[in-house]
Amino acid sequence: MKDFNEEEYMEFDKKLTEFLEKDEGWDADENDSIGEDENKSVDEALFNVEEEVDLDESTEESIDVEDEGEQVVVSDVEQNGSMKVSVKILLPIKNPRKELDRLVGCGSIKQRMEELLSLTKYNKMLAELCPASKRHEVSLHSVFFGRPGTGKTTVCKIYGSLLHEAGVLSKGHVVVCDRGTFIGTLWGDEERSVRQVVEAAQGGVLMIDEAYLLNSKSENDPGKLVIQLLMNILSDERQRDIAVVLCGYKEPMTKLLELNPGLHSRFPNRFEFADFTLDELLNITLLRIKEYGYQFTRSAWEKYKQMLKEAYTLRDPQTWGNARFIANQLERIYIQHALRCVKHSDAMDQRHLLLLTPADIQPIEVPVQRPRMGF
Repeated sequence: MKDFNEEEYMEFDKKLTEFLEKDEGWDADENDSIGEDENKSVDEALFNVEEEVDLDESTEESIDVEDEGEQVVVSDVEQNGSMKVSVKILLPIKNPRKELDRLVGCGSIKQRMEELLSLTKYNKMLAELCPASKRHEVSLHSVFFGRPGTGKTTVCKIYGSLLHEAGVLSKGHVVVCDRGTFIGTLWGDEERSVRQVVEAAQGGVLMIDEAYLLNSKSENDPGKLVIQLLMNILSDERQRDIAVVLCGYKEPMTKLLELNPGLHSRFPNRFEFADFTLDELLNITLLRIKEYGYQFTRSAWEKYKQMLKEAYTLRDPQTWGNARFIANQLERIYIQHALRCVKHSDAMDQRHLLLLTPADIQPIEVPVQRPRMGF
């Protein structure tokens, strides 16, 4: 079997380190007031009402939002001489504590993460002030339970940055992969892929999405080999500078842990991501549109809220997309907004170009749970 190319890894590590040492574009918005008063309603806490504007024969009040960004690198994993797959690497954020506090909902997750971080910091204090004292065993490996769109990737990115800030991880980046990252077409592909991914994640977090797909009913499924390889690597005492996070739906993830005692013991930290409430989805909407500097008019916002409420009421909990559903609907709104602005380009100025009106709010399509037929 071909050994992992050490020179290629060192070159990747050099490039990643260069990214991590850059300061450009990392600063969070220090003037962001979103979520400062949790006792206010969504409307009261998140909107700044501005002067009336006149567009498309309507007079509306506008709702102001702010800006946000993400640093991403893409790297290739070589499964064999003729096949490569790409993995996404999320670079650490500079103010993870602030980002954790700003998360919509996730109260129990914030508390559990605070407990874990406090214990790791306490161990560090013991080592420095009481070197003869026995330190607590702390595993960074975790399981994130939750449906799609509930914020698992976002929290994973914050998790890596917080551990880096606490001095537990040397870099704090997140390598995002799934079953397809590991499963190749030739014998030995799985071992090559696992070792490359683990090397890439050194100093940060290895996030495996839908990890339960690695454990099918077939005894010959190569995914089982991936799990075993991961456990062998994690049992190595030298592999301390890494945190592995397994993500997926609660039921199949629980089954995966129950069927594999090794995984169950090596992943003691459990975080459960609940579906977002309607108010939380409205909050997320505003956080999403601020990336482009858009503003809702007041009546556009009222129309959007009513449509989202209807979709939320009719949703199928098993297929509901949570924040991903919001992202998809906003894309429809952006497209409609662009069409309208181009059509009325002569009447557009800088302010109107970023103003979302009721004409931009398109009907929301949501899969409805079908009643089961029975006899």
